Formats: sequence, structure tokens, C-alpha cells
Amino acid sequence: MKKNRLKNVFLMLSMISLSILLTVIPTTFSIYRQNMGLWTSYMHKDKQILETDFYKSNVFEFNVLRPILYWMGESVSDVDSNISNYINENTYYEDVTKGLDEYGNEIKETKERKPTKEEAKNDLLNKVNYGRNQLNQIQNIKFMVKNTKTNEYYTNTEYKTFDEFDKNIDEYTNIKIDKNNSNRSYIKTINKKVSENPTHYIEGKLLDATPEENLEVHMSFPKLLSNVEISDKVYNEYHQYTQTIKEVYICLILMIVNIIVFIISAVTYKKIKINEDHDEGILTKLSNKVPIDIILWLMAIDFLLYVPFSLSYYQGYRYMIEKICAVIGAYLLIYAAYTINRRSKKYDKKIYILKETIVYKLYKILKNTVISALKASKEIPLIKRIIIVSIGITFIGGVVSVLLYELIYNEVMLLFGIPMSMILFTLYVVKKLAYLSNIIEGTSRIKNGELDYKIDVLGNDSFTNLAENINNIGEGLEKSIETQLRSERMKSELITNVSHDLKTPLTSIINYIELIKKEDVTPEHVNDYIKVLDQKSKRLKILIEDLFEASKASSGNLELNMENIDIVQLLRQSIGEMEEKLTNSNLDIRLKLSSEKINIYADGRRMYRVFENLLSNISKYSLPSTRVYIDLLESDESVIITMKNISSYELNFDATEITERFKRADESRNTEGSGLGLAISKDLVNLQGGKFSVEIDGDLFKSILVFPKIDK
Repeated sequence: MKKNRLKNVFLMLSMISLSILLTVIPTTFSIYRQNMGLWTSYMHKDKQILETDFYKSNVFEFNVLRPILYWMGESVSDVDSNISNYINENTYYEDVTKGLDEYGNEIKETKERKPTKEEAKNDLLNKVNYGRNQLNQIQNIKFMVKNTKTNEYYTNTEYKTFDEFDKNIDEYTNIKIDKNNSNRSYIKTINKKVSENPTHYIEGKLLDATPEENLEVHMSFPKLLSNVEISDKVYNEYHQYTQTIKEVYICLILMIVNIIVFIISAVTYKKIKINEDHDEGILTKLSNKVPIDIILWLMAIDFLLYVPFSLSYYQGYRYMIEKICAVIGAYLLIYAAYTINRRSKKYDKKIYILKETIVYKLYKILKNTVISALKASKEIPLIKRIIIVSIGITFIGGVVSVLLYELIYNEVMLLFGIPMSMILFTLYVVKKLAYLSNIIEGTSRIKNGELDYKIDVLGNDSFTNLAENINNIGEGLEKSIETQLRSERMKSELITNVSHDLKTPLTSIINYIELIKKEDVTPEHVNDYIKVLDQKSKRLKILIEDLFEASKASSGNLELNMENIDIVQLLRQSIGEMEEKLTNSNLDIRLKLSSEKINIYADGRRMYRVFENLLSNISKYSLPSTRVYIDLLESDESVIITMKNISSYELNFDATEITERFKRADESRNTEGSGLGLAISKDLVNLQGGKFSVEIDGDLFKSILVFPKIDK
């Protein structure tokens, strides 16, 4: 009992720590996302994900410098030069009274107009005053800004030139910005360390903060900022930044602590062994009674509440309440997932846990009801069914007649039900006879060899039973044929798997042999061994590749790029590429090919492989100093390719055997063949819709390929 309680304590502790962790992680992400400047700015090379120095942070660059630079640009703006541009770029809207309506109310119309020079000048002066007012509210800065075009400057110090300003003002952070057409730069000095970036990089980062050109700005910020004005932009951003950094550190500490607690409690929970037959607690018993789909719905609702609470970030009492709610929501999600996993362990497959849903139980009730009704209806004989249907149709016809009479008040409508009943009854009988005709047709098709054909099972009567019985007969015949084909498929799969498994170690062997060949190996007879290994390993590689392709071809697991190809040109090309081998075998090739194009529908790459295999066999197994005849004949419906050669070996086997895998004409197996060439060729031809056959007449070996002819 004590172990059970202790195990439950560690389970709850692990869930609580994980819940806090699942709340702290998105909260940290939210803090980092909403304060897009906690990292080091682009001005500094020592990048940090969490920058502790406010003046080196991205917040300082974007939230402080950009608005300050904008205000400085406004404070020394060239008002007179900007009047014309201001007039062109701005529009005033005025309501003009056109008269009175019929009720005595004024009719007003909004009209557009351009500002006058006086209005434009006043607006621009207001912008200048606004920029200066904003700068005057910032107490934690010493600055001087100058319009280099008009030589107008503005400063919150007593100095008149930049030289005097730089000589007498030297705080912790000093900034110089030069925005002129000829010279554009940004230099930041923090604690005597200078940082500078090229012009093209700062254009979109800082200089575009103000539309004003011809600016030169010098600023200086103290290391310790004082809260002298509530509207001080610098101090407000600094205060917010330091608070955010503290919050991030707190979140990181919470993450580390809860990770440690979770690991310790989870490991301890796993190590404590208890009796599986122990009594379950009240909470566990209650959770076992709740249907799974109800738990899933509650989890979905809980998740929709958990996500916004965990991602929220702002200051205040409500913020803490939301975080507590997020922890509770995460805990409920974890406990619900734990409950589903615990309840699924009693099933062989976890998917069977769906049997404990309300939907599944309703489905079972409905299914059993329908099955019972169908079984009851099948037990009614066909004759009784027809009688019941006729009575039902007659009753429906009578009801329709009475309804029509009540609506139209015409006695003729009372007779409407008689022909309607006859029509409905006739349709019912015709439908059943049509179904009987389908059953007869299906029986005939199954009898003629279409064992996979299934008669549509419709309705619930004697015809339905007949159709099901005939389908079962077809399935029995089909299974007997599948049993015969299964062994063949297993052979193909075995070959494919073995070929695939042999490729990796063989590739390693070949690579190591290549490495050994590059070494200076002594004595000389070791080099002979290496050559033998090299030859045999490469031959084995070719054999495995042929074996793999033979398996894929025999199983039909090949991708074909079927298209119209000129078979004459392809055959000539194949013979040309094999010419060296054929010449070395001292063979005389006699071709009988058409001078015109002959098209077939096939895969050019696969057909080249077929020709390559056949010509390779001719070069290997033909008697030297003999003639080889290659003919390509064209009939009305087909294209016939014939290759004839005299074998150097006695052809003491049946013609059908040689196209089987691993069957070779050279029974002694002294040549380099694999016994797969003809088998691959036959399967490739058959996959492309052709026919492949072999004929033997004494020592004459003949390969015949037949393809359907297509229009040119």
C-alpha cells in the first residue's frame, strides 16, 4: 500500500513538473517573440541570443534610435525646401454646403483640395516643433543634430559645434550618424569600444527612419539611466528591457528546475514496482468510467484554452491568473493522455481503445439491429415476399387515391390508385427479373474463367442468397489458384530481398579492393590474387544486378516509359554498340532490316536492354567463324524480330527451359553468363505487350520477338 501511494506521488509530481514546463516554454517563446530585440544588434560581432547590455541590444537600435533619429530629422527639417513636395503629396478634405433638402437640413459634400503654401508651411513647422518637443522630454541623452544643407542645428547642450560636443561629452555610449549623399555612416562607441557597419547595411536598418537627408547627428547616453521623466523614451525602453530580461532568466531557471524534477520523478516512478492487482484509487475508477470520446472532446476544449493562456504575455494580476490556468490546463491534458494510454494497455492493439467510445457503442447497437432485421427478411420465401409487396403497393395506391380525392374533389381520382398499383407492382417484378438476369450473366462469366468477377449483392431475398453462394464458389476457385501462384511470388520476393541485402557488403568489398589496388603491394603473386578478387567481385555485382532486375521484371514491378519508338533505328544502334564484342567473337552479322521507319509502342530503354542481352548471348555462345542472321519483318498487324545463330555448345534442352532463370546453355558454367539474360528479356518483352519465344533446330538457336504494329 505504501509503495502504491509513493508511486502515485511521483506520478503526480512528474505531471505537475511537466505541466509547469509546458507552460514556461511557450511563455518564454512569447516573451522573446513579443520583444523582438533581446538579442545583440547587427552593429556588434559578439552576437548573443540574450543580450544583457541594453545599448548592444536590438531593442536599442529599433525602439530607441529609430524614433530619436526621426525626431531629430524633423527638428532641423528644411521647411522652405519641403513646401512644394508637401503640397504635392498631401490632400485636404472639406465639407461644402450645397443647399437644403426638403426637410430643411443642410446638404454637404466632401471636396478635395491641395493645401496652400501658408498651410503647408504651418504644418511643416508644427512637425519641427513636435520633433523638438519629443527630444526635450528625453533626459537621458545629450545630443546635437545638424542639417548640413541649411547649417541649422538643434541641441540640448550649450555647445555650438560637433568638435566642442565631442570634446566635452563622453558618456558610456556615444553615437555618430552621418546621413549625406556623399558620406553615410553609423559609428557606435560603447565603453571606448568602436563598432561600425558599411553603408549598404545600415540603409534599411537605421537611416530610413527619417526621410530627411543631409543630417549629421551626435548622441551620448549614460551607463546608468535615471527615471526623471515619465515620458522619457530611453528610460522607458531600458526599464522594459531589464524587466523582460529578468523574466526570461526566471523562465529559464523554472525550465531547468522542472526538467530536473520531471526526470527524477519519472525515473523513480518507473523503478517502483507494485502489484498489478492493487486496488485502484477513486479518481482512477471515475476516469475509467468516462467514455474515450468524451475525454477527447474535453481535451480539445482544454487545449483551446491552454494555448492562449500559455502564450499570453503582459504585466498585471490577470497575467499570473492566466499562467496558473495554463498550468492546470496542461496538467489536465497530461492526465487525460495518461488515462487513455493506461486504459489502452489492456488491448492487444491500442487502436482498440476506440471500442470504449459512445460512438462505437451506438454503432454496435445500430449494426446488430440492422443485421437482425436483414436476417429476418431473408427467411421470408420469395413467393410470400411478392404477396407482401403486392398488398403493400395496393395499400399505398388506395391511400394516394383518397388523398387526391380530398384535394381535388373528383371521383375519378379514386380510380387513380388502381393503375398506379399495377405500375409499381410491374416495376418491382421487372427489377427482380433484371437482377436474376444479372445473376445468370455472372454465373456464365465465372464459368468462362473470370474467377475474380463478383455478382452485385442487392436486396435481402432468395436472389441475394443465390448471388452470395455463387460468389463464394468463385472465391473458392480463386483461392485454389492463388495458392499455386503464392510459391512463385515468394521466390521472386526472396530473390529481391537477398539481392538488396547483398548489394551493401559487395559494394564495400569492391571499394576496399579498389583501395588495395592503389597501394604498393608485394610480393607480386598478391597482386594476382587482387586481380582475381577484382574480377570475381565485379562479376558478382553484375550477377546481383541481373538477379534484382530479373526479379523486378518477373513480378511486373518496373516503371515503363511507353512511347512510339523507331525499332529499326534502335536495333541498328544496339548492334553498333555491340559491334566490338561480336567482331572479337569472329562472327559475321547478316542484317535484313527495313530502310523505312517502323514504329512500335514500347519503352526504348527496356528494349535496348533486351537487344543487349540477346546480342551478348550471341557473342558468348555462338560458334566462331559462323554467320548470325538478324531479321526485322513487318506484317499488317505486327513487327517480328528474329535473331539466329549457331551455338558452340550442344543444345540438349527444351526451348522453354532456356528462358527460365539460372538456366544456361553452357552446363559446365565456364563462361561469364548468369543464366538470367533470356529470362529478363522475356519478362521485359511481355511487360511491354510483346511476345518472346525461343526455337531450337539442332545447333541453330533462334530468338523471336513479336510486337503489335502501330501507325507511323
